Amino acid sequence: MAAIIQFSAIYALPSFFRDINLLLIILVFTLFFYDFRSALGVAIIGGFCLDVLSFNFFGFYLISFFLTLIFTEWILKSWLTNRSLYSFWLLILLATLANNIIVRFFSYFSADGQITFFMFRRSFWLILAGQIAWSEIFALLMFSAASAVTRRFQPFFLEKK
Repeated sequence: MAAIIQFSAIYALPSFFRDINLLLIILVFTLFFYDFRSALGVAIIGGFCLDVLSFNFFGFYLISFFLTLIFTEWILKSWLTNRSLYSFWLLILLATLANNIIVRFFSYFSADGQITFFMFRRSFWLILAGQIAWSEIFALLMFSAASAVTRRFQPFFLEKK
């Protein structure tokens, strides 16, 4: 459903709202709150649906979501020690950055080098800033909703003995 909403509704919005990457947000949310296997399922199903609907080469979104998932899992296991809002924000930020670089890298090489390198284009940085802003807003809303539903992320205090 998220892939269909992403492709048919979000891409039809005005430019600033078009920067919402719903599948990436759901992918990171699933990895953060559940586990790698569930997130891998989201990456495969969401990537496949976007590949079927898009005009890029088949596997474009599957590969980009898979590589983003691997990078995000590594960050989650190696650097982040707790499951807090700040960790979730950092994970969303790094996943958005990694996904944009991967997607633009594939786009650059699939266009036979006829366009300028994406890092030198102002539009890349504006789209990246918009995606990060939307992702962080959704991260705050999703983390707040998840914290309200479960006690898993409530602060705890050690008792002195």
